[in-house]
Amino acid sequence: MITLNTERGLERIASWDDIATISGFTPNIDPKTVKLKEIIGSYAFDAYIPCGLSTCHQPHGKGFLVAAVDGRVTNIGRFCGKTHFSVEFTQMSRVYLAAVRAQQNREFLGALKNQLPTISAEVAALKSGQNGASWIYSRINQLTGQTVSLPAPITNAVRQAIRRGDGILMKERAATKQEREDRAAAVDVAGLEHLRRNVSFGVEVRMGQLDGFAAIAPGSELRPILLAIEPFLSTLPDTDIDNLPDKQLRELSKVGGELDANLERLRTLVAAGRRLLVRQNISQLAPFATNRSETQSLEKFLRDLPQQEF
Repeated sequence: MITLNTERGLERIASWDDIATISGFTPNIDPKTVKLKEIIGSYAFDAYIPCGLSTCHQPHGKGFLVAAVDGRVTNIGRFCGKTHFSVEFTQMSRVYLAAVRAQQNREFLGALKNQLPTISAEVAALKSGQNGASWIYSRINQLTGQTVSLPAPITNAVRQAIRRGDGILMKERAATKQEREDRAAAVDVAGLEHLRRNVSFGVEVRMGQLDGFAAIAPGSELRPILLAIEPFLSTLPDTDIDNLPDKQLRELSKVGGELDANLERLRTLVAAGRRLLVRQNISQLAPFATNRSETQSLEKFLRDLPQQEF
């Protein structure tokens, strides 16, 4: 593939044969008698192309198309460029590559700009639609105790499942007499004399597992993802891409390059949140309530949830 940086933008040429049609192209230039003007293109091929310098002609797969002050154009590899044209070539290659990257960023952002209506509509639906990110975010904050609405035993159970990293709901109860006896029989009496037959201890019991746990797993917060998406979607439509300073162009392109991944992350977390915030799923927390008042608080929360996934 050959990339030419022209006044009309980047032109991509698939065949080396087309290079011969460039005005002034010659496959044989004496580096001792030529002065470079600028780099006008670059190429990368599986098949090797002979160097255009008369003192080399070594085949290579990657190189640059250079224009001389006298109007001639030829192709040279990176090493030949540095060897014969030293710092001048290095500087030209930097200028060329920076210009190509900038033009590629402009093309990328321009194409993305055309897709914005569709993308913005999807983000709006994922955020503000029925059981969307805003609705999910508010209720996850209640479940995890970020906002005061559910009793501590309920939110502590959820937090414990988050710390465990698997969404499993565990509740501790006192060991039965038989469990205490079994434990005492199993210990090394000589080394663990303090574990007497009647000493009580807690036993963890699995009460259930939260479906859609990914919505509350560490690092799954919805707000940072929306903050990475929404400012970009609101900024790009009114941005003059062609006249954007290089630094802003790079920064905006970087955010744009992360858009697909952020969108997929948003879709995934909203889907997980909708699985999580289903009445039957969250009702697994009922055994953690310690009194009628706590049970009523959970029931009120449950009434606001759909009976099945949206």
